[in-house]
Amino acid sequence: MLVYAKRWHIENKISELVSFFNLNALSSPLMIMIHFDILWTFIADTLYHRFSKDMRRFENALAPTIFRKFVNMPGKIVYTGDKFYVKIRKRAHTPILMSVDKLNRPIQVPWLNNKTIQIV
Repeated sequence: MLVYAKRWHIENKISELVSFFNLNALSSPLMIMIHFDILWTFIADTLYHRFSKDMRRFENALAPTIFRKFVNMPGKIVYTGDKFYVKIRKRAHTPILMSVDKLNRPIQVPWLNNKTIQIV
């Protein structure tokens, strides 16, 4: 039974990668580009997984759920000259997003000359 459970988990993960990240629509017939596409797909999947681990009640959510509830949301970016503010619209899941400690403090971005981003 344990072998079947592992196989089922792998099949579900492959299904998620194909459906959400369009893994079956690779950008090139060249082998190097296929490897590049697969690499970025797994990086994106890992980022969604890490993001979900920080949110209460969504620790085991799949990437499409995280995208729909927390990423694909309207907002506004305001730049004041030294700081970026990301203003997100209040929705049903916004309190869960704002309860993540990492998102409640300013985030320093090295490639923006160490300017900070703050979610409000």
